[in-house]
Amino acid sequence: MSSFKSNKKPCRRTPVDSFSCGGWTSLPVLVFLILDKLLEPIDHVRFAAVCKHCRSMSELYNHATQRWRNKQLPPMLLIPKQDDDYRRVVYSISEGRIYNNIRLQVPFSRRCCGYSHGWFATVDVEQRLPVVVLRNPFTKAKRIFLPPLRTIISHDDPPYHEHYVRKVILSADPTMNPENYVVVALYGRFFMLAFIKAGQNNWTYPIPNGIFDDVIFYKSKVYALETYGEIESLCVFSSDSPRLKLRTPYKPFPSCKFLHAYLVESTKGDLLHILRFYASSDGRFRYDARQQTTHFIVYKWVYEDGGSIGHKVEVKSIGDEALFVGGNHSISVLASKFPECQPNSIYYTDDYFSNWPTLHSDESFDMGIFNLEDGTITQHYSPHSNSQRAIWVMPPFNGL
Repeated sequence: MSSFKSNKKPCRRTPVDSFSCGGWTSLPVLVFLILDKLLEPIDHVRFAAVCKHCRSMSELYNHATQRWRNKQLPPMLLIPKQDDDYRRVVYSISEGRIYNNIRLQVPFSRRCCGYSHGWFATVDVEQRLPVVVLRNPFTKAKRIFLPPLRTIISHDDPPYHEHYVRKVILSADPTMNPENYVVVALYGRFFMLAFIKAGQNNWTYPIPNGIFDDVIFYKSKVYALETYGEIESLCVFSSDSPRLKLRTPYKPFPSCKFLHAYLVESTKGDLLHILRFYASSDGRFRYDARQQTTHFIVYKWVYEDGGSIGHKVEVKSIGDEALFVGGNHSISVLASKFPECQPNSIYYTDDYFSNWPTLHSDESFDMGIFNLEDGTITQHYSPHSNSQRAIWVMPPFNGL
């Protein structure tokens, strides 16, 4: 059961005759009365993970009541299942345990280059061109194969094609919005931007383009973060010719000692700019070696009176918020809604990206929780060796 207290009122008892599925009389009524009293979605996940019979009863209960329709679970980690090359499992950071009974069809051997709205992105190759494949293992929807991106893979090493796509994000769930969603990719050797709308046969490549570090959907536009800190916006829902628009001063950070940065929309709707700093084991920064995260700095971009160029303000505390960054579309949640989350913290995964994948492996190396108040770093999951990268997921909970 849940280890924290909830202020929610108990759910109204479900009448037995509401379960009209065949074979109801053979199911223990007591189990459904217990499920009525579980107040949090995570408790139902725990129940379903006990065994196959519990999972089956949980599915029947949630199908009949629709109690958890479109509810959110706290962010979890999608990690490889060591003994299964074709499935991954979820890891609860609050409980420090793996839900082995919840296995998702995301291939162990494939690098996930994005997660948003329940969909994962992986990369195939077609005639030396990278092909983005979208899959939703939570709903088992049909996979979506997008057209090849316009960049030639110049290496013969089989896994190298996966490194030609840094990140993929979606504007909406293709299942819920089959004719009105947009996919954005950072692609190529130097990570330019491309997007494609539902039903289109070709990607659109804005001109001029840039070299981008991260990308999010923010206020119905694409906001892309350049390597030196500039932010550019792009309206992808317009019929006009797409053009990137500068939204910050040129090179807003005079020093580029951080290796990676992220854009996050806060729960208040602010645009946050997260700088991630690294050092090698001897405390020095070197581009030719795998790095360990040392700390983060958070800025907020302020746009006054509708101005197009914003100014940055350093944020010493994000209060009740918890940020989740990595290969996923960045997530911000109120920690008070998920008591197992640490407030004023940044949860991060290892998304170090090498242009030389045969030299620098894709093993998980650098993951943790950074506390903005005291600057400490704690671990949330210790990966096994030879393990593919973990990625944050926040699926809607419709009953398992």
